[in-house]
Amino acid sequence: MKKDTRQEILEAARTLFNQYGYNGVSLRDIADAVGISKGNLTYHFSKKEDIIEGLLNAEKMTLPPAAPGTIAELDAMFIDMQKAVESHSYFFLHHAQLAQVSESIRQKQSRRYKIIWPHFYKSFASLRDNGFFRPELFPGEYDRLVDMLYMTMIYWAPFSRLQQSAAGRGMDFRRHIWGALYHLLTEQGRAELAKILTL
Repeated sequence: MKKDTRQEILEAARTLFNQYGYNGVSLRDIADAVGISKGNLTYHFSKKEDIIEGLLNAEKMTLPPAAPGTIAELDAMFIDMQKAVESHSYFFLHHAQLAQVSESIRQKQSRRYKIIWPHFYKSFASLRDNGFFRPELFPGEYDRLVDMLYMTMIYWAPFSRLQQSAAGRGMDFRRHIWGALYHLLTEQGRAELAKILTL
């Protein structure tokens, strides 16, 4: 079945935004990629901000129904996170800017934070209870590590591009996160991680 024009616009825009960034793409670029006139495009989306909102509305955020309770489950979530960032890099490359572009986008960012942050925290607590993570060394240690994890997820895409251009290598999100969390792992946790990943 033929895709409708609106869907074609969104798919072309996502590809272009991922490749060139939000600021590097014009409505004309998107129209050309779809093979329609700019006037036809603006019939569906009057400005770039509307296209970004359309992309975010179309994306469904998926998290495991229960917080990961094993090293393998948490690792699978990190892999899914890296794939999500790679396929929606436009959202992360311009995360701060997009919050200023549209109040609707800012609210979506806030809602995602309110959903994802507790999920990570519950996972840390579950891994501790299951003997894979050590207890906190000071009150709020897990909170700060979850904040670090969330910030890494947001800023990994632009930092990885910077590292690639400056040093000829990008940052492996999954290994970076496990490297940062390694000090939390008990002997049991380190043994489980060694089965699935070499740092």
